[in-house]
Amino acid sequence: MAAVMNAVQAYRQVGQQGISSDRLVLMGLEGILEYLRRADLAIRESRIADKAEAMDKAYQLTAHLLASVDHERGGEIAANLENLYRFVLEKLALANIFDDLDTLASCRPILEDLRDGWRGLLERG
Repeated sequence: MAAVMNAVQAYRQVGQQGISSDRLVLMGLEGILEYLRRADLAIRESRIADKAEAMDKAYQLTAHLLASVDHERGGEIAANLENLYRFVLEKLALANIFDDLDTLASCRPILEDLRDGWRGLLERG
């Protein structure tokens, strides 16, 4: 719960700096994907500390995105985003515990699709 509260606080601070929420979501998704790449490499190379750091950052960013879902304005899309973020959080936890590259890889297509969708929205808007 503390991680989610920290994410909300960080989101508000960055939002006060004039970065749009859509841009923040895109940056978060890109960050998660980068940390997944780092975690994958660290697992393959048996670098436990690096894996733990990358997984922790991916988890924190995902929790941050989950905390920022606006159910009042988002309707069904917000509910779907919440489900996707919760799914990714669950998979990240399992991948971290068991050093499971397949479970870690299962997050990538979901996050890439979300990233590409947000990128498309920003390019149109």
